[in-house]
Amino acid sequence: MRKIWSAPVFVLVCALAAAQDVDFQPAIYRTGALPVLPTTTVGGGEVLLDASVDARGIVTTVTELRVTPPFADLFADAVRGWLFRPARDLGLPAPSHVMVAVLVRPPALTVPSTLGEPARELAVPRPDIPVPITMTAPAHPPHALRSGVVLIEVRVDAGGRVTRANVLHSAPPYDAAAQDAAGKWTFRAARLRGTPIESVAYLVFGFPEIVTGN
Repeated sequence: MRKIWSAPVFVLVCALAAAQDVDFQPAIYRTGALPVLPTTTVGGGEVLLDASVDARGIVTTVTELRVTPPFADLFADAVRGWLFRPARDLGLPAPSHVMVAVLVRPPALTVPSTLGEPARELAVPRPDIPVPITMTAPAHPPHALRSGVVLIEVRVDAGGRVTRANVLHSAPPYDAAAQDAAGKWTFRAARLRGTPIESVAYLVFGFPEIVTGN
């Protein structure tokens, strides 16, 4: 006898299949160093990195998507040494890709951010990682003179909005400024098997030592 599916049952089955299709937990940063900013640069910069993480949580390759010398090599070398809790896809450890976005402020409050080399696009980002669309620069805390680098983990929803921003590597007095800026970023949402999904990205904010020009 041929079985006839009613519309509500068919919709429910399709919804369950779609939910299973996106049963994915992203790789989560566990440990890894951040570089010290060079003292010889005259401008800020942006760097976007795609870190390929295997099923053990080890970074196997780092692909430079957007670069600003000299920051690209500096941060790519650091990310190669990071360790992650591996992603899980359909309940099993799985290789994955992680977005690491770096934003370095200019090293002087009175120097325009256009000084220095402009960022260059090198590669098209994969669809399964969130890609920054709006990169809000952090304010510079009053009276902060020495350099610092802050690492923020952000949760990005399926609409590309930041729902949570946590400081992973602290560099007082810059933490609050970095965390506030991270919450204002927007992303092209990650997609898994054609479906927008919640994801995680890692934002690095660099605050070079301020040059007053006196």
